[in-house]
Amino acid sequence: MAGLPLATAEVCDANSHLITSGELRALQPIFRMYGRRQVFAGPVVTLKVFEDNVLVREFLEEKGQGRVLVVGGGGSLRCAILGGNLAQLAQNNGGQASW
Repeated sequence: MAGLPLATAEVCDANSHLITSGELRALQPIFRMYGRRQVFAGPVVTLKVFEDNVLVREFLEEKGQGRVLVVGGGGSLRCAILGGNLAQLAQNNGGQASW
């Protein structure tokens, strides 16, 4: 990421017209940091899954190219969507993920 990181508020303030139109949305701060990097950025790819991580694995088997994967698990607490093996796969392929 070039330059200084931008705070979410700065991005929203500078793009209020995109917020109003719905083209830009900010995620709620519900994510936990499991890695060493506190700040990262890149093109975002979203996956929506429910109690099955086959699509997550298929995506992570591709080269990450600096993309950030955001996975929506439908709120289920009955199974893990992403664990250590898939996180290692993402790291090995040059991707970043947030859960």
